[in-house]
Amino acid sequence: MIRKYLLYAFAFTSLIFTSCMDSFLDRNPYGAIDETTFYTEAEHANLGAMACYAKLQCLNGHWAFAQLELGMTGDFSSAGFKDAQPFYGATFNPNESSIVQGVWKRCYEGIAVCNINIDGISKMGDQIIAAEKRNMYLAETRFIRAFWYLRLVQFYGDVPLRSASVNDPTNSSEVQLAATSKEEIFKSLIIPDLEFATENLPDKWDEAYTHRATKGTAFAYLSEAYLIMKDYENALKAGLEVEKFDYELLDDPGRVFHIEEENSKEIIFSVGIAEGIDKYRRELYFGSKEDLGGDLGHLMRGDTYSADYFYPSKEFVDFFQVIDGKSIKDNSPYFDASQAWKNRDPRFDGTFFTIMDEVVTTTGKKMNWRDEWLVNTPTGYDIQKRGVWYGEESWTQRVDVHLMRLPRVYLHIAEAYALQANPDFEKCSEYVEKVRSRARRFALAHPDKYIPEGLDESKVLPPFVIDSKESAMEAINYESRVEFFTEDVIRYFDLKRWGTLAEEWSRVGDFIWEDKLYNLPYPAAELSANPNLKQNHIGWGN
Repeated sequence: MIRKYLLYAFAFTSLIFTSCMDSFLDRNPYGAIDETTFYTEAEHANLGAMACYAKLQCLNGHWAFAQLELGMTGDFSSAGFKDAQPFYGATFNPNESSIVQGVWKRCYEGIAVCNINIDGISKMGDQIIAAEKRNMYLAETRFIRAFWYLRLVQFYGDVPLRSASVNDPTNSSEVQLAATSKEEIFKSLIIPDLEFATENLPDKWDEAYTHRATKGTAFAYLSEAYLIMKDYENALKAGLEVEKFDYELLDDPGRVFHIEEENSKEIIFSVGIAEGIDKYRRELYFGSKEDLGGDLGHLMRGDTYSADYFYPSKEFVDFFQVIDGKSIKDNSPYFDASQAWKNRDPRFDGTFFTIMDEVVTTTGKKMNWRDEWLVNTPTGYDIQKRGVWYGEESWTQRVDVHLMRLPRVYLHIAEAYALQANPDFEKCSEYVEKVRSRARRFALAHPDKYIPEGLDESKVLPPFVIDSKESAMEAINYESRVEFFTEDVIRYFDLKRWGTLAEEWSRVGDFIWEDKLYNLPYPAAELSANPNLKQNHIGWGN
């Protein structure tokens, strides 16, 4: 699998960043690499592409690689992980290192590695590597560069566009770039890179290279890029292409993030975490009590010595529908506030620990999860999703990070059908149903666990009635929120694209919204190092 190649990729990447300068945009992109010996063999193109993947191992700058950005969505409670507090209440500033500087740093480091390899691989002649192979590896590097820029513009808006390596770090005109509009970045880099990837990536890789980007991966991100641009016709075209490849949903929505399912056909793009890499997945500060005491062993990876977990917000817990498709506020006869976990959308049980969950400890004990193990007393539920299950008496377990799954493509297609100039609500409903129906099928397959006596099968999570843009977006919002909780920063990107970030974040974070919060500020260190870069909103200062 791709993991066994990541150690080589890390070594190659470290060569690229041997040099050290004050600004992330100032870095000498070649560092200690000897260009006279690299890019001289066909395998070097493969290693160069792998180096680009290696930078995806960490997407921000937090010491634990936590997705602190999720505090900006309303899905987490301020009672949880302390390092995320500034993001619940919007009190961070341009000097904040984990996110404001961290995301910027990671993106531009990743872009620099891609630019190096795009340049190097492009110059490898046919006598070194066949044109088809060369374009395949170029497609990987250009796909990953597009991924980083797509991330940058969604966080910061307009950013400096560096589409080639720095040749002369002492030349200020080459190094100190002003911001380029996000519209131009989409037009001149993101879309062309992704289109090149759709044309030159393989349909699939050999088993040894699981998780490398494919045509389906490129089409999925191309669809998302067009959706952000509000080009719904092209978003549909790209999204529908994904269905031509060998993807399918797992039967159990709660197992998608278990280590045993890392090669699931549902996963379109995932960051592989190699065994042996000194990066155990501590960004996954989700879980329940770790050490169960006595001979019970441990349950899953956590840090209960500090009781410092992410907690779901009460509003998010209450957002999950009852099994009859009603909100808990709609007087469903199947909702009991004293047993709020009961008779809910099965994804509630897949997201949180409940007493219905059978667990196996590291000492092989089988039992149901117990209320006495609850860590999150403020909002009442511990997060089960994305927790790292032990499987052995060790706390250095790894788990891959899934960035694009098939349900997201389905919902992107549904969104495009609903928002295009001539909406097609029937087709929108069809693609929302592709996501929702899995939860329904799983509930029907396990009636003793999820379906109360007297509820007719036809009333189990009934399809949404979609007959307007408003009802379409309400359905898409529900499915996306319950389906992708804790996954990267999907919720944050959704709220920004829909124009509802101000409403959702400030309501749950309990602060007065300011327009400057729509985009992250440029890092203060970048502004100091680059006189051509001006703060993206006056409210942050310069």
